[in-house]
Amino acid sequence: MHQTPKYDRKFSILILAGGRGKRMGGRDKGLVPLAGKPVIEHVLARMRPYSQPILISANRNIDAYATYGYPVIVDTVDAFPGPLAGMLAGLAACGTDWLLVLPVDAPLVSADYPGRMLDCVEHAPAQACVAECAGKLEPVFCLLHRDLLGSLQSWLCGEQRSVRDWLTAIGAQRVDFSDVPDQFTNMNDDADLRKLETRLQAQGENERAV
Repeated sequence: MHQTPKYDRKFSILILAGGRGKRMGGRDKGLVPLAGKPVIEHVLARMRPYSQPILISANRNIDAYATYGYPVIVDTVDAFPGPLAGMLAGLAACGTDWLLVLPVDAPLVSADYPGRMLDCVEHAPAQACVAECAGKLEPVFCLLHRDLLGSLQSWLCGEQRSVRDWLTAIGAQRVDFSDVPDQFTNMNDDADLRKLETRLQAQGENERAV
């Protein structure tokens, strides 16, 4: 049986569920059914074993997300500036030094995602790290120190919206996840949902075979 590792560093987990879901016809990605349950339940199932505080960033269907028993935080910045607003609210709300971020549509997130991100800041003098796959940054998979709150506020006040550009500007260290590309599978349409369902089923069969 897989044993969830324990970490010396205390961290909070932020699940970004505040998107508009434009490419999903306006549907709330976190609540879309996948393999018999809402997508967010798959993500929560993978993050709960770490016994760290979990925050959910959402801007609609607040009551639905609140039923999972975790704090639901809303954007504090007007004009819907995207994922950075959710990260800003998460940094302001978290009670730990570190905030681990991932999107709600990541039901295939690797079991060692938290550990590999934390290892990065253990071995490099950085206040942030960001995942990459095959040389491509995956900016909404990141680990942020809460001291970055002021930097992010200033960035958004300057009407900057790019997560990638902000992480580059603050010198975020890259963490290579090229060995687990499924972690970054996008969920933008019904075809993606079917692919995810197939992969979830395959993962479950592999885990039962171990």
